[in-house]
Amino acid sequence: MNKKTLITSLIVLVGILMVTFFVMDWVVFYKCGAVEKCLTESSNYQNIAKFAVTTIMTIIVFFIGKNCICKRDRTFLQIGFAMALCADFCLKILHNYIKNPGNENDPGFIDYKGDFTLLGICFFMVVQALFIYRHTRTSDKDNHSPWILCIPFAVMFIANALHLFSILTSPNIPIIATYGTFLICSLIVACKVPKVGYFPAKNARNIKYGMILFFCCDACVGLSLATGDDHTIQEIVATVANNFVWYFYTPALILLGLSGYKRKE
Repeated sequence: MNKKTLITSLIVLVGILMVTFFVMDWVVFYKCGAVEKCLTESSNYQNIAKFAVTTIMTIIVFFIGKNCICKRDRTFLQIGFAMALCADFCLKILHNYIKNPGNENDPGFIDYKGDFTLLGICFFMVVQALFIYRHTRTSDKDNHSPWILCIPFAVMFIANALHLFSILTSPNIPIIATYGTFLICSLIVACKVPKVGYFPAKNARNIKYGMILFFCCDACVGLSLATGDDHTIQEIVATVANNFVWYFYTPALILLGLSGYKRKE
């Protein structure tokens, strides 16, 4: 089996997994409604299948080899996907399956769930920083320092300072604000990639649309965090938004992963 056939087969497998977990998410929603405990207990297949998608796409990126745009671009993309894999391991596996040693009936180690979520967001910050650097390059030997990276780091400093002086009471606000800024900056940079002209046209389009889908994915994540009591409109909206997260995230991974392969125009 040659590389092209192998990559195509893996993409088809990702597509099959996406269809199955997307359908299952809605079947579970129909069964459970907006009851968080029921949703969590009925989502084992979806959690594993979604992490498998990230794993497969990371493998595809590490298969780039000589088909890369340049070695440095390949390195940035591979490190970025490795960090995304670590992030999804925290969010889909550790968050859902670490058991509480003091209570075998506990479906997850509640005390650590928030920590795993924050750790996953930190990994995604690294992903976006790498993508910003990658998508602002203009040559194979470019050692530039993108000025736009100053913005999320400034937000990080200001938000943490406000939290230190108790102006922002929640410890989650600084990290969410920082990641949101990274994401917006990464989207702006990606939308400019086709105009810069460094990446081949097909690769540039993959980067642009991949990051637009990535942004839509994280917008749904933001909505899904707006939880309330079971069966309330707020909880229903959050659950519906959560079902669309991987609807956007999976094609985003595919487009960004394939953006590292140099192909004929």
